[in-house]
Amino acid sequence: MKIISERKGFQADHSSTSYEFLAIDQKLGKPEKAAVAKLSSRANPTSSRVSFIYNGDYSDLPGGWEPLMAKYYDAMYSESYDWWTLAVAFHADKKTAEKIKSYAFIGTEDLGVSVEEEGGRVTIRIDCRLDASSLYARSHGRYDDDEEEDDDGEEGISCRDPLLKMLAVNREYLKKGDCRLLYGIWLEYGDQDDDESAPPETAMTNLPAPIKNLLSMLDQI
Repeated sequence: MKIISERKGFQADHSSTSYEFLAIDQKLGKPEKAAVAKLSSRANPTSSRVSFIYNGDYSDLPGGWEPLMAKYYDAMYSESYDWWTLAVAFHADKKTAEKIKSYAFIGTEDLGVSVEEEGGRVTIRIDCRLDASSLYARSHGRYDDDEEEDDDGEEGISCRDPLLKMLAVNREYLKKGDCRLLYGIWLEYGDQDDDESAPPETAMTNLPAPIKNLLSMLDQI
């Protein structure tokens, strides 16, 4: 594994941690769903989605979320008492991976962007705070899709969860080397006075709606 950048995890006082995963490029078959289901007796993976909820400070996803992103899923978010981890993964050529690498940073309260690459697959992790009221307004409350699969929606991405859908669409921009989302996160959490750690200056005009909408949900510390 090639580590492009790394960061220390933050600590949060919380009573539960939740995870939502989405497979985009390839659906899970029965063997893959069975492997995912072994991680929790309450997990009920479909061919494209799985959710996990752990209650208490000492209960969490066995092995972490990274192995699931490496093997099965392409987008993920995790929430623990208003502290959020957003992640997308995809195969990229060396030039695109190096460009994404230049936007990695650790900012306020360890919030920021980190990137890992293994076998040509890039995983981008965004640690942030999100405005919960904005998120709930978009989702109109939580739902349980059980065995029901998500319907195909705009951009050809199958997902009804609004945040997963937003990550999936932003993933398409990142795959093309469009790093405006990552630069916008640096503008929110990065050290504006540290020129050495600043990512490449990036024009933020005429932002596509998916990038603008996700950046608008970021909450300041």
